[in-house]
Amino acid sequence: MLERDSLMQAAREAAQLDDFGPDDFEEGFAVLLDSYAKDAHLTELGQQLSRDEIVGDLVGRLQVVEQLKQTPEILESEVERPVFILGLPRSGTTTIHHLLQQDPDSQVLEYWLGVVPKSRPPRDTWNEDADYQRVAEVLRLTYEADPDLRALHDVSAGGAGECRFVFRHLFKDDSYDHTAHLPSYRAWFDQQPMDDVYRWYHDVLKLIQTPNSTGKRWILKYPPHLRCLKELFREFPDACVIHTHRDPAKVIPSYASLLTHFSAVYEEKVDPHQIGELSARLWQERIAQGVCDRAALDRESQFVDLHFRDVLADPVGSIEQAFSALDLPLSETAVSQMTAWQSSHQPERHGVHQYSAETYGLDAAALSDAFADYRDQYGIPAE
Repeated sequence: MLERDSLMQAAREAAQLDDFGPDDFEEGFAVLLDSYAKDAHLTELGQQLSRDEIVGDLVGRLQVVEQLKQTPEILESEVERPVFILGLPRSGTTTIHHLLQQDPDSQVLEYWLGVVPKSRPPRDTWNEDADYQRVAEVLRLTYEADPDLRALHDVSAGGAGECRFVFRHLFKDDSYDHTAHLPSYRAWFDQQPMDDVYRWYHDVLKLIQTPNSTGKRWILKYPPHLRCLKELFREFPDACVIHTHRDPAKVIPSYASLLTHFSAVYEEKVDPHQIGELSARLWQERIAQGVCDRAALDRESQFVDLHFRDVLADPVGSIEQAFSALDLPLSETAVSQMTAWQSSHQPERHGVHQYSAETYGLDAAALSDAFADYRDQYGIPAE
């Protein structure tokens, strides 16, 4: 069912376009499809969802290529001093991201524009936009398939989204094996340089901001940026980074729980212990890479560290502290609107996320020991 020519033809028909641009996506595309064929155990629904998502990745690529051909002057615009929020998942990154979406002087990569990149239309037209409606419907069906997901990972079409959909235009992204068992794709992906992905990503940001949001500060969030700090700063040398920190022994079982819920929607057989092992290994590698690269970059004035406990206690105050340290302006209007949003979006409003390390074959004490150097370096308390 996941066959190259069929998928590409479906994308051409959906987009009514046929130029996929450079062939920089072909290797990742081939490795991914091969991994699905030999590694995954998709249900009928999982087959359809995976097919729809891959066609969507190809459609997004087609649309970006076409729009940049039609209006190449877009590439002359600038993405100035973007702010990247990175750190472990479930360490406060999403809270910061959603709050900063309320700042009228900032812009985020909205979920739907990550899926369907184009020049951002005026906000009051989104509900009538066919692309927006389609993305919103897919999210509705996803939460309908597993209502517990909303307590773990609450997103909306118009809300702040992660960068993964744009990365997927080159079929180089962490998220593919978050819904299916794809070890051969993971082994390939973990060895790939990401400079081409960040160049493409930079161009897509220019496309989305033009013409209505040029000059607004970008606020971008995706935990896997942590493994690509060198590539990020090669493409965005004036970037600022808000780096959040939390005890990995608490985070990794929670992350494994999230991946298990996603995988259960797609696969016939889900092994929680296998997902726990993957989650622990990935974040041990990423944290080590991120700490090493951050030191080598010698750009400490462009980083600020926030602890999860402080973000949880005072999210808006933490953002004010971070922006002050980075010498970034934050208006009274932004603070007021963030405060209002926070009061109406309390944690656990969709329920409590229940999980245990043991469910995923993880030992909290062993995890704590594995990350002891990281916790000591950043003064991260055990939870």
